[in-house]
Amino acid sequence: MLCFDKLKIITSIDYINDFNNKYFQSVYKDNILQYYKYQQKQPYSLLIMVNYEHNELVIEFTSKILKDNCRNLININTIQECFININNLNICMLDIDKILNHSEVYKCDITKDIIYHDFKELEKHIKTNLTNYNKWVCKNYKDGFVLENIVGTSRYKKRISVYNKDKELKRANNQSFINSLSNKEDVLSYFNDKIRIEHNINTKSQIKHFLNITDNQLMNVLNSESNPIKAVIDEAVKEIKINTSHNQTIKGYHYELTLKDCNYDLKQVEMKIRSLCSKNTSITKMMKPYKELYYQLQNNIISTIEFKQLIA
Repeated sequence: MLCFDKLKIITSIDYINDFNNKYFQSVYKDNILQYYKYQQKQPYSLLIMVNYEHNELVIEFTSKILKDNCRNLININTIQECFININNLNICMLDIDKILNHSEVYKCDITKDIIYHDFKELEKHIKTNLTNYNKWVCKNYKDGFVLENIVGTSRYKKRISVYNKDKELKRANNQSFINSLSNKEDVLSYFNDKIRIEHNINTKSQIKHFLNITDNQLMNVLNSESNPIKAVIDEAVKEIKINTSHNQTIKGYHYELTLKDCNYDLKQVEMKIRSLCSKNTSITKMMKPYKELYYQLQNNIISTIEFKQLIA
């Protein structure tokens, strides 16, 4: 079952009633009302826009809207509860049944929470197991990192955020959310040692592609049987079987000298190989013995296969 940390949906303007002008900002252009907007960032993120210019209702929210139930994320079983909680704010009244059946998803963060006790080791493992450093890059991001493809290497943007959810939840900006919970100790305990992995998708066409669906209807998105997170990880991160036959050979000695010259940085090794080889050279094949020796020297104990089983 697919789960989400964030959804942005667009539906008919007819599916909202009784919105309280006291809470909604009115935006005019040339004395003509363009839209009403309600927005909050604490204790969770919520945006409601009644757009008269485009005759549509925009709703965007995160899984924190589920409060103590946020551990289950947004999914086919919790989506109704999300809208019920919005109605319970008493700022407007949403027609939940019609929204569920007549809405399109424009943005989403597909999310998986896994237990992994050594985040730094996992981060190091992913960064050193990239299939191609010219196609994939890892960047620092808050309490973790982002794995993404480099612009121009693919038709679709692929962006995976990986971060320590336990650490992120305890940040000062989340304190108001924690204080709003009925059983905050139970929620905090659940996220202990949890690593959150999110596939951030920001266009309708990408949603259809990654979820393998024909349209962006909310129920089709929630019912998709695809696993976009694993698909991207499978493409970006490769398991290298360690071959120890290089150990006592002249080639093995050369491999180790190259690693040492590149400060044991596989990205530097790949850049050096690319600078010395022809364009028709298989970089993957050329890099294989260097990666094998690197993992052996690092005594890399994390298995990519084990990690991929956790996100299956």
